[in-house]
Amino acid sequence: MPATFMVTVKVRSYELDSFGHVNNAVYFNYLEYARCEYMLQRGLSFDDFHKWNIFPYVTRSEIEYKSPARVDNLLEICGKITEWRKVGFTLEYEVLNKSTGRLCATAKMSFVFVDANQKPARIPSPFREKMGG
Repeated sequence: MPATFMVTVKVRSYELDSFGHVNNAVYFNYLEYARCEYMLQRGLSFDDFHKWNIFPYVTRSEIEYKSPARVDNLLEICGKITEWRKVGFTLEYEVLNKSTGRLCATAKMSFVFVDANQKPARIPSPFREKMGG
């Protein structure tokens, strides 16, 4: 079973659109924050990518919005890696509004690793091991 992760964020007023709910683009920031926190929880940092000289790039991202989130709502972002490939992986997420008990969104992001020449590269072994692959 893939390792799962969970992080919590509080909606800030500047993340709202003119209709008073979280702007759709802000959800991508939440997902990035969750992924970075997960890497830290697993003992990885961005310095590791620089040491390996191999970097994960987002190749596809999709979000399905289910219900709005508003200022001061507490959001729980849960995710797991659902697919490993030679040069990439896929993460799936759920964003739950703990303040309302409703699911805000589901998301899926695909990544590919590239080397310094922007060519696809195998996933570094330490990354795969620490991330549960």
